[in-house]
Amino acid sequence: MATDITTDRLRELAETRNDHAKVLSVFVNLDPREFAAPPARATEINAVLDKAERCIRDADHLTHDERAALREDIVRVRARLTADLTAFAGARGLAVFASGPARLLEVLKLPRPVPGHVAIGDAPVVEPLARIGAGELWWLVLVDRRRARLLAGTVDGLVELWRVDHETKGRHDQGGWSQARYARAIDKEAEDHLRAVDAELQRRLRRTRIAGLLIGGPSETTSHFEALLHADVSRCVCGRFDVDVWNSGADDVLRAARPQLDELVARRDEGLFARVEEGLGKQGRAAAGLEPVLAAVHERRVDTLLVQEGFAAAGSRCPQCGWLGVSAGAQCPADGTRTAPVENVVEEAVAATFAQDARVRFLPLDDPRLEQRGSIAAVLRF
Repeated sequence: MATDITTDRLRELAETRNDHAKVLSVFVNLDPREFAAPPARATEINAVLDKAERCIRDADHLTHDERAALREDIVRVRARLTADLTAFAGARGLAVFASGPARLLEVLKLPRPVPGHVAIGDAPVVEPLARIGAGELWWLVLVDRRRARLLAGTVDGLVELWRVDHETKGRHDQGGWSQARYARAIDKEAEDHLRAVDAELQRRLRRTRIAGLLIGGPSETTSHFEALLHADVSRCVCGRFDVDVWNSGADDVLRAARPQLDELVARRDEGLFARVEEGLGKQGRAAAGLEPVLAAVHERRVDTLLVQEGFAAAGSRCPQCGWLGVSAGAQCPADGTRTAPVENVVEEAVAATFAQDARVRFLPLDDPRLEQRGSIAAVLRF
């Protein structure tokens, strides 16, 4: 079953390496404007997987064993993606990571379209997931007196994760039931339903970190629901909004919540920039520019990495300790090993940041604040 994007899962993916095997990363575009019907989606999935087969065939850096393992990965991926297209309903894209020797086969539903892409490397390619806000996952829970839905994503799009209809079972005022007893029975069923939704959110929060939670639905029900929430869920709540709980599509829900989400994201970004400026002023709790940030990544000091959309740079990586630098062919200052060139050291820094259980935030290309700091900066832990 497809998994929602979480920072924890991206950290696990970024740490997935096997010295004796390659990892296949596949991104599939399922933009409903182009691939709304199941046959169109199936065609696009097969086209990307055919491209992956050609990449494996044409890659001259692969050993015989690596090539054979990747071909087996393609078989497993194709079987997973084509077995039941309804499993990916609502997704606007898919990210697939496979490596048989590493016991990896992961399919992530994406809340916005991504270009079809295939990569073969030593680790999963997670940077495209960070670019759609993977480090800033928002939950929107919709509730009325008997039904609930949970959607997750960013301001770019939402994916529905869960829904439930606790159909009321109270009897009409027949067989000796008074109107008052009937009303009390219905009210208790409604409260039991809301408590069950709270329990589901608690369960999911134990394995997922989110930026915040918005509650949608009739105002009377949402206020009652918020009052019932467990403290672990309540502390995540950032506001409420009106929306049709059961019949609204993901895009409709996003439109209803968008004003609040935009305000919350802008407020968090302002806070991040304030922490960068303060840290740079104190010379220690922030870094700006590619080389200082790469040094902080290697020292595992990064709390939050800020990257300007589209920023890329060639660099190098130590195959022994993972040190990242901007000069190809230089010796690693940490252990003296000769470094290997990498096409985009920013992508490597993003993956290394996730592996350190830190956050990544991509900011718009036209944001002058980050551009003035070299298009990359970091808030540091120490």
